Amino acid sequence: MTPSSASGLGGDDYIVLLSLLCMAGTLLFLAIRHGLITLKEREVKRVGAQLMAERDALEERANALEARQSEIETQKAALADLEAEKLMLTRRGKKRASGSRRFIHEIGRPEPGRHLFRFPLSMSPGATQRPDAKAVVHPAIWPFQNEAQVWAADFPAAQMLTRSIFNDAVGVVIGAAPDSDAPDAPAQPASADSPHEQGAVAS
Repeated sequence: MTPSSASGLGGDDYIVLLSLLCMAGTLLFLAIRHGLITLKEREVKRVGAQLMAERDALEERANALEARQSEIETQKAALADLEAEKLMLTRRGKKRASGSRRFIHEIGRPEPGRHLFRFPLSMSPGATQRPDAKAVVHPAIWPFQNEAQVWAADFPAAQMLTRSIFNDAVGVVIGAAPDSDAPDAPAQPASADSPHEQGAVAS
């Protein structure tokens, strides 16, 4: 704008020019504001999408952990069942071994005039905890069947011989002999070796 042209502008022209400048400033402000809002919305959308992706990843991880936990619980239940079955089989095996294995404690020798008497033996409860108990045989044999086979002239003599070796002092209980008054067999001149395991022998 030249000085000559400026001098030709009137008051109304200044007002119109000022109005145009104000409108241009307002439009520029609105454009800048719209741009800032658009950028902010894009940033918010980007952050929101990132958060949603992280949420989905966490949900997938949580689902995987829940599946793993369920698998672990199933394995624990299976192991518990196996342990219970193993314990039951072990107990059955011990019962079979206890019922099939027998220890014979022979007292006396088969001589003419003597008869064979049998007495079941068992360890008294708490015998191993007694400080004054004297073990006549190894404690490991008492979970199995134990039997005293006594060669004596009659039942009272056989009972006396048995009690002299197996009694409460050594922690052994003598059971009732089957058919006590009737001996099993008379002694033979020569004794055969017993097929069972022998724990104690006394003459």
